[in-house]
Amino acid sequence: MYHEEIKNYIKEWITKNWSLYYNINKIDVTIEKISIKEAKVDCIAQVSINKVLKAKSVGELPYIKGILKKINIADYERKLANELKVEKVFNANKSSLNNNEIRKMVKLLDDKYLELEEYIGKAYDSYIILKFEAGLVENIIEDKTIKLYVEQMNGFISANELIPKVPQEYEDMGSKEIVSALNVVKTEVEISQNLYVGYDRLKARDYAITWTSNASSYCPHGIALQNTSKWNNTKWPYQSSLCHNDCADFVSQSLNAGGIPIDPGKWERFNDGNNNWAWTYVPGLKNYMLNQKSYWKLSTWENASAGGVIVIPNSHVMMIVKNDTIERLYSAHTNDRLNYPYAKNTSWEYYVLW
Repeated sequence: MYHEEIKNYIKEWITKNWSLYYNINKIDVTIEKISIKEAKVDCIAQVSINKVLKAKSVGELPYIKGILKKINIADYERKLANELKVEKVFNANKSSLNNNEIRKMVKLLDDKYLELEEYIGKAYDSYIILKFEAGLVENIIEDKTIKLYVEQMNGFISANELIPKVPQEYEDMGSKEIVSALNVVKTEVEISQNLYVGYDRLKARDYAITWTSNASSYCPHGIALQNTSKWNNTKWPYQSSLCHNDCADFVSQSLNAGGIPIDPGKWERFNDGNNNWAWTYVPGLKNYMLNQKSYWKLSTWENASAGGVIVIPNSHVMMIVKNDTIERLYSAHTNDRLNYPYAKNTSWEYYVLW
């Protein structure tokens, strides 16, 4: 009872709010834990969405339009020779930007386009857990009482916080990113390097997508949703000490897959106890990457993208696996999550390595 009605409502809500930016190919909704009592229905719904950006090029994305407008160019070709890109930006901004600032703009655009080009024309799946609540009048769902909430790591929040913004807001975000980037321009050498030169953020992203799942069963202690058959047990064997407590281990594996080298005794799985267990313990990992090695730098919800990390201070860490400028996704363990959307949260910390 009510299953189909709730499913249809969720599908219509997703279609209505995401179809400005995406062609939605398929929405699957599975109703779980439905409860009906005291003239109220509530349930948990597992949702998977397959969709593709409507934009036919990176330059069509509102966020990128905002960046390009700010530096007075109509389009950008990442595959051009670097000096030709520098010359193009210089000619459009020679009265307002110096050489280092122009090279910073080119590197920023290259980084953005490198990831975003992969999303143009390519459908992908994302997953979400929703809580549906509504009042009943004579056993009929009363539309005006319907409320939707989305699961985030620290509980449920209003699902409205995930709804994409209007195009002008994304353009404004892009313009603000350029201004922020110009404020931290230093030397040409620093512009050309990542915080760790050998880091490949897209390899880290791919690892984090490959070795997790949207688990529906709990660990032996009934605390966290886990499916250890989806873990990389060949290279990083499961250890009982990591049961419902392996978020940092998973992120460390992903960072290592992206090129961050094992540091014996300092950042080494189960062998860095004298360094606050930097591989497997959230505060230790953050301290090692941010303070001891300076591999991480603080970013923002708007700008942090695939290969970056999200830290919930002292408790949890997640890998960012997608930021197509409209939607932001993470993958994680504890709970196991794959391609899961996250809303802006002022208590979370966003870090990048470039």
